[in-house]
Amino acid sequence: MVQGIRQWYYRGSLDSCNYSCNYCPFSKKPGCSREELAEDEKSLIKFVDFVLQKAETEKKNCAVQIVPYGEALVHKYYWRELARLTCSPYIEAAGAQTNLSFDIHCMAGEFQRNNGEFAKLRLWCTFHPQMVAMDRFLQQCSQLSSYGILYCAGTVGVPAQAGVIKRLREKLPEDVYLWINKMDGLKRRYTEEETRIFSCIDEYFETGLKHYKADTTKCTDSLFAEADGSLRRCNTCIPGKDGTACTRKECSCYLSYCNQQVPELVFFNPYPAFRIPHYPKAAFFDVDGTLLGSRDRMVTENTTKWLKRLAAHSRIFLATSLPYRDALRKTAPVADIISGGVFAHGGICVTNKGTGTLHKKIYPLKYKETDALKENAGRYGYNVHIYSGRPEGSAEKEIYKITLSPRTINKIPAATQDKKARSVAAKLGLLDKDADVNVIIEDGCIQLTSTMAGKREGILHICNIMGYKPEDIAVFGNSASDVPMLKEFGFSVAVNAGREARQAANYCIRSGLLHA
Repeated sequence: MVQGIRQWYYRGSLDSCNYSCNYCPFSKKPGCSREELAEDEKSLIKFVDFVLQKAETEKKNCAVQIVPYGEALVHKYYWRELARLTCSPYIEAAGAQTNLSFDIHCMAGEFQRNNGEFAKLRLWCTFHPQMVAMDRFLQQCSQLSSYGILYCAGTVGVPAQAGVIKRLREKLPEDVYLWINKMDGLKRRYTEEETRIFSCIDEYFETGLKHYKADTTKCTDSLFAEADGSLRRCNTCIPGKDGTACTRKECSCYLSYCNQQVPELVFFNPYPAFRIPHYPKAAFFDVDGTLLGSRDRMVTENTTKWLKRLAAHSRIFLATSLPYRDALRKTAPVADIISGGVFAHGGICVTNKGTGTLHKKIYPLKYKETDALKENAGRYGYNVHIYSGRPEGSAEKEIYKITLSPRTINKIPAATQDKKARSVAAKLGLLDKDADVNVIIEDGCIQLTSTMAGKREGILHICNIMGYKPEDIAVFGNSASDVPMLKEFGFSVAVNAGREARQAANYCIRSGLLHA
């Protein structure tokens, strides 16, 4: 059960808190005895030893999030053990939930004395307006930033405190995510106006209002460890008799549903438990099969909303086999946020640097036998479409893509269509090395581009123009033709994809978020 764990959670025997919020289930008692603290420290050390040993044995990257009952970071031994975790080359991040009430300089010193790496530290900081002044909380946040500690901040979505929460958002740094948890004790649904207000502050607020069916098959790479050594999938999991399956009907909090690879949380990867999003400078999206489903003629309303939220953080580009005009037609609802992209499988790249002028680069197709191709393709029931454009600084049009599409689409499996298309391509001599073309067979069509073209190559060209580094971008695709770009870039996402694309991508989205 404990093989290959990516995300570890730990809750010790500590059950005390220096805060006493009337709505908080974690506020058990104001303090623990020396004996109780000693026992909690002993359990924490045992857990850290266990995780470090497993990480060293398996040599697989992972992360640890401490989720205590009450407040843990007022105790120095938690900082010492967090430091130990960050010293491991296999622990990419370690952190804890906290009310941020501790002396930051004192605890940071303890962390440093134990050789901790601040760059790996992650803090989930909860603002309790009943217990601390906003200015004091903000001062604590500022001190975290001075040490280079990544953190998120948040609070409970109490409708009466909407004004306070809004002011907190205005005063926090823009790059710090402010989350709002739904109020469990509200005993009613949020009104439309309350939802709108909180969604304007926290763009993921409505994600927390959804119902997520408990399903341990979706969170097999996370484990929640207790002080007594017991293990389960998450903090709310109630294991069945076999010790693995969860008997709960729903995942009731963020720390439970975030393990299910929720599509909306893709920018919280690879460790969503810390609740700290990482947005790329630019995101490149395939169109058909990624932004659009097989029956969609245009980007849907849900996808439009999601893309426009993302556009507040990242520039949006396309990376598609579609010609330029066809791609823009299908993505018309988000035309105002698209900065260009890679079109016709990389045959043409279009970039808008914000100056109002489109920069175009064309990879000319050297294939010259277009008349003969039209005649011969017609014999096999295929139409030939030729796409051309003018490169920058040239008055002459150049061909950048040729598509052969079947005149009739028979109701047969796509794999069979592609098999037929490959056979026709071979008969036309397009698969010969001497043809000097890049052949892509997809959905029964035969597409020809320059051997110098490709989505990967086009994205790298745009990165060069825009000054992006590979680590600055994210790519989304779904098909075998997307594999080169999914392999090239670290933040790559396969959307409802086949095995080859899934294996090439770091992250997978299995639901229809992007074409819902």
